[in-house]
Amino acid sequence: MHQAYITQAYETAIALAAGFLIWRLLIAAVDRFYARRLLLKHPRSATYLSPIKSIVGLALLFIVVVVLLDIWHINIGPAVWSAGAITAVLAFGAQWIVRDLLAGYSIFAESQFDVGDRIEITTGINSIIAGVVEAIGLRTTRLIDRHGRTVFIPNGNIYVVVNLSKGVKRLELSFDLPWCDSVENMKAEILKMAGAAASAAKIDADPVSVHLDDFTPQQATFRISLRAPQGSYDADEGMMRERLVAALQAKGWLARGDTSQPKT
Repeated sequence: MHQAYITQAYETAIALAAGFLIWRLLIAAVDRFYARRLLLKHPRSATYLSPIKSIVGLALLFIVVVVLLDIWHINIGPAVWSAGAITAVLAFGAQWIVRDLLAGYSIFAESQFDVGDRIEITTGINSIIAGVVEAIGLRTTRLIDRHGRTVFIPNGNIYVVVNLSKGVKRLELSFDLPWCDSVENMKAEILKMAGAAASAAKIDADPVSVHLDDFTPQQATFRISLRAPQGSYDADEGMMRERLVAALQAKGWLARGDTSQPKT
């Protein structure tokens, strides 16, 4: 009997070591496959990396548990039939986990947001968390907020999502410029400057338009409008404004004391 226990202990240690080694190899294989085959061609595939790792880990854990039960000759049939009350208690306690898993499935199925998106999440009454999505798991979503802090949000607590990266934002700038040429020539020149400023700031704007809003005998008010995906120019909006002001000053149309006013 003592020898049988020693043999079972050795087999248990071997099973655990083998399971850990297989888990590490599978995770490395998933990372390598994603890095070489999918991430470069399909950036959205990064969204599924964390859930796939979780599924692989859970499947391997189930197999290891079955192997250990077989090693120790444990018959779980009678225990399962007599564990109705325990199962009910566990089911009641795990309802939050089930809710998080179902909410996580909805996030993936409906493509509400992806890794790298800038989002605002409503988690309760007047409770809004904003940041960049770092990872989406089966139970939680991980954000990096504006202060650089890592925030873990259970998927079941996500009530409303505003995806700023998938929306379109409108930017308008108005300039009071002295009359230096005809209206058509000034509009064409300002349009060229605005397009160059957007390109330099790496803003994918479509389209850029220039309008004459008001005028006096001494000056004219021109309004520059552009539309672009929110996520494409959050960090570069200020750069575009600076490039445009510099171009107008270099042209001699805008004095150093003049400013541009964005309108929403």
